[in-house]
Amino acid sequence: MGASSGIAGALMEIFEPVFIDVTVPDQVLLRTDPLLPSASKPYLPACHPNDTDAIWYCGHAPAMTFDSHGAILIWQPENNLGGPARQADPNTGQARLGETGGVVYHREINGGFVIDSAIVDAEKFCCALRVKSDQGQARTLLTVNPDQHGNYLFASEKDGVLEWRDDGGTVSVSVPSPGGEFWVVLGYDCGRLRISAAKRGDVFPPPRSSTDKADDLAVALGGANDLFIGCRSHRKGILKTLGASTIRDVLIWLDHDGGGAVDQSKITQACRFVESGGDRA
Repeated sequence: MGASSGIAGALMEIFEPVFIDVTVPDQVLLRTDPLLPSASKPYLPACHPNDTDAIWYCGHAPAMTFDSHGAILIWQPENNLGGPARQADPNTGQARLGETGGVVYHREINGGFVIDSAIVDAEKFCCALRVKSDQGQARTLLTVNPDQHGNYLFASEKDGVLEWRDDGGTVSVSVPSPGGEFWVVLGYDCGRLRISAAKRGDVFPPPRSSTDKADDLAVALGGANDLFIGCRSHRKGILKTLGASTIRDVLIWLDHDGGGAVDQSKITQACRFVESGGDRA
């Protein structure tokens, strides 16, 4: 017993901690958390959407003007970078702000908004929407509708499938909907489409691109185009195109189609900022 105590005391003296006032590399530190993020979720810093060249419609009360009954009249973009989203003609006071944010849409009821001439002389653009859809039946999410042409481009969720296509049926691309709360990224490049979707916080898979390039669509979108959120146009239309969802955020990039590595990095950083709460506090 005495010998053991003596040995322990001697070891304590030998291995007494030494404190050095220098910075050491992370690799020599003992950590309980992983030093590097997992391969499935590579780290990218969050970045305000405006700093990634995006126009951001954030689904919170400070961005909105309400009537006396609580209906949303106007949806302003953050920092006033972009045009206001106003009620589409069939929306006569149906749109409401959800308890946890976002615009709430109901089946076969038009609560849509329109941004007048949001996209002009379209060659490339990209939109990202954060959507909550528990039933997989959000139906029309977003529409790019030209002023002077019968064809238009729209994104929808139906029966758990996300589709990005033109109304004329010349080009389309689709992916399974992640369901719940998710992002869908929609790209356009001179008549060619691409789409990607991921759950909130997840890594976006590589976008799926259309095999065809629709020259007719490129001509249709060559002038001024209104952008509709939650509906297709100012006409009342077919009610079955209106589904149930909450659209929480809309991001628009006017100069890229979301296909390149730099574009995808910007999109990811902007989405992470939005998810973190950003400027909503």
